[in-house]
Amino acid sequence: MDDTLTLEGPQALPWSIGDQAVPRLTLRRCLTSVPPADRLFLLHEARRVLLPGGTLRVVLAAAEDEAPILRLAGRLGMLPATDAEAAARGERGERSLVLRKPDRRASAAPSVSLAIPAYSPRFFEQSLASALAQTYANLEIIVCDDSAGKEIEATTRRLGLARSVVYVRNAVRLKGRGNYAKCFALATGEFIKYLNDDDVLAPDCVQRLVDAFRLAPDIVLATSYRRRVDEAGRPLPDMPATRPLVDRDMTIHGVTLANVMLMAGLNVVGEPTTTLFRRADLRQAMPDDFRFDSPDCMGVIDMAMWAPLLLKGDAVYIRDALSHFRIHAGQQQHDPALQQPTIRAIRSLQSTWLSLGLHTRFRPDTLLAKPFPGAREPWQPHPFAPLRAVPAVPRWWT
Repeated sequence: MDDTLTLEGPQALPWSIGDQAVPRLTLRRCLTSVPPADRLFLLHEARRVLLPGGTLRVVLAAAEDEAPILRLAGRLGMLPATDAEAAARGERGERSLVLRKPDRRASAAPSVSLAIPAYSPRFFEQSLASALAQTYANLEIIVCDDSAGKEIEATTRRLGLARSVVYVRNAVRLKGRGNYAKCFALATGEFIKYLNDDDVLAPDCVQRLVDAFRLAPDIVLATSYRRRVDEAGRPLPDMPATRPLVDRDMTIHGVTLANVMLMAGLNVVGEPTTTLFRRADLRQAMPDDFRFDSPDCMGVIDMAMWAPLLLKGDAVYIRDALSHFRIHAGQQQHDPALQQPTIRAIRSLQSTWLSLGLHTRFRPDTLLAKPFPGAREPWQPHPFAPLRAVPAVPRWWT
């Protein structure tokens, strides 16, 4: 029995075809007959309906260049299938490109690298202590010391006796983006968990975020509500970017989350402290040091990480506060000299996103979400309150 779904001509995938519904899909003359701006969306929809590990066969026109399709597919985390898989999908002597959707199911206890890009000793001891207190066992802790003094090193040596910690002092000051990249280069875990040196994690933070990948295996990012606190650790009111995205644990359609974040210019996903993601996914998405095709991302490297990751799959949002995001006068974002560069960086990210054309397919004030756990339930529109005044775009999912 042939269980391949085949679409021909300028045919869009019906939204009634559920997520992870078919093992194989063939697009014949579909990509060549749609405008270039729609090709990424069609490939995105093809990935959505494929089972984990499923294959997509794109039949090419006689002289069609496969390189542009490979570039678009790479943005979505789909890579060329093996020669054997491609040969098995061949038919009619047609030229075709066979792509595979990753099987993202996590093992029972995947390795996690918890990386601290440290530069200020002021709150570092509390941050490191929260890393050492994690209940998750298969964890490596990395400290990349970008400071000028010896305090961070001394604290790491003293507290690190309780649990193995990899400590590295940068020979030359790397600053923000460079220190994040250094942490990433040193990490060996299947998953990455950043922790800024002034933030703290709940003891079960890593465990619960890892559990999200076990229970929703097609996701690329797990995040949570984060609580703003002051220098003494006292709770502060939420600001628009930190308000809860949803009122309970939910799986959120990745492109709609990136769309809300970038169209509003608000980091609603969270700071690097807040999230967990696969190291391999970021390595594929970020060959250019956390820029998302933008010339500079000063002050918004977190948004520049989340956007390309969310093109590759969905996210889980945990409603509990699994981390505390500290607000204090010493933070770089309070430096007036950085405000204009940050605004320019956000506009650059927005320009990159607009060039992909996906903003025309999704409302900029609406998330698509479904209860977590509950992978088989349908997506439902979920208004994001701070953005309700944004003009609507056509609802493509109805």
